[in-house]
Amino acid sequence: MTSTEEALAALEAKKYAERQLAAVATCPPWRHAVFGAIMGAIVSAPAFPSVIRMGLIAIVFSAIAIVVQSDRQRLGVFVNGYRKGKTRLVALPMLAVVLGLYALSMWFGDGRADRVTPLLLGSFAFVVGVIGSIIWQRVFVSELGA
Repeated sequence: MTSTEEALAALEAKKYAERQLAAVATCPPWRHAVFGAIMGAIVSAPAFPSVIRMGLIAIVFSAIAIVVQSDRQRLGVFVNGYRKGKTRLVALPMLAVVLGLYALSMWFGDGRADRVTPLLLGSFAFVVGVIGSIIWQRVFVSELGA
């Protein structure tokens, strides 16, 4: 086998592996909902007193660890949402929206002692997270060639 043939065979093996990953990369609906809930919980946190907020943040970190472990068991790998490629064009705007919602939530919750608006903003962040997760997955699977 020549170097060119070896290189072509290696590229074909890579494409095959990507197609295999794309075939199993479809997340169950609960996975998108959990991601949205994590985003919603973070944005909602300023609605609560500090003690409850710290507990909420601990729950968020635990949920992230559970999602990572679940993805590893289901797919054999955890794919970082900020990976290179077209998925970053989904992840970064979604991050900007959620950070903006969090900033507003902090302004209302901590700055104005408003406990309702951060919960409403958190509900919106949940929707943004679910929709963003679904779009991200579709872009990821498309990028893998499925």
